[in-house]
Amino acid sequence: MSPSDHPFHLWIARDAQVTAVALTEMRMSGRANVHEWGSITEVTPGKQITGSAASKRVTIQLIAVAIVSLYVCGLASAAYWWLLLIVDLALVLLAVAAGFKAARRSTVVAPDIDLYPGIHRLLTTHEERLSFRDLQALAERIGRTLPALDGLVDPSDAAELVAESLWEGAAVLARRQEIREVRDELVRHASDGTVETNRARLDLQSQQQRAGDLWEEVNADLARLTSHLMATAAAGERFVRDQDLDDTLQRTGAALDKLSLDGSHAGAYAGEQLAEETTAVLTAYRELNDLYGGKS
Repeated sequence: MSPSDHPFHLWIARDAQVTAVALTEMRMSGRANVHEWGSITEVTPGKQITGSAASKRVTIQLIAVAIVSLYVCGLASAAYWWLLLIVDLALVLLAVAAGFKAARRSTVVAPDIDLYPGIHRLLTTHEERLSFRDLQALAERIGRTLPALDGLVDPSDAAELVAESLWEGAAVLARRQEIREVRDELVRHASDGTVETNRARLDLQSQQQRAGDLWEEVNADLARLTSHLMATAAAGERFVRDQDLDDTLQRTGAALDKLSLDGSHAGAYAGEQLAEETTAVLTAYRELNDLYGGKS
């Protein structure tokens, strides 16, 4: 069974050079921080230790090996000195290797990319990596509201929908990255003076126009996704805020009723506002699902 046959789950891994988005497990080459929320697992480099700290760790480990070796020598027969030497060498090598690994900068590892290239998106340009961070920030805003939306939307379904939207965003940005490379190459040829014939100049201008049209198209796709994610996040946040306000007014209203001589209670506006926000939440998730749900 290929990874894409499993329930939808998105993996995001980033290092200093690349942001990788995939539908299968990714990891880091060294220390890693793993953060899982909703249907998304994010893997980032762990805290890197300095070379001096790594050397200090190795030294301590080697001292420990030496102490243990001396202790064992005192208990065991001298006939087994060669076996003890082999064990000591193995422990020394492991300690040195672990120290170097801890000091090495972690990078993204995508073990299944050769088997399943179609379920990986690699973003290497600064602009696309930054744009994906913006999309992820919106997704995280949505994720924080999901527990309070239980009863309006199914939290697990909504979490998968958010992950699917981010996956679509990664595909859009990967496409924009490719278009960017073509546009930059055409600009270089247009400015280096190597285009001498009218025919070549016309061909270059035609390709620049096609690249420009594709650029506008992909940016429109990105703007549409961003707008829907932003609307969904805002609708959820307004609902949570108004729900808190409605709960507060219900409690304070009941307390004031007990203290009031006429028993009057005015809290209808908050309830009406909450009803409007409920409709807004349902509309936002329905539109998000119509556009991006089930496109994996």
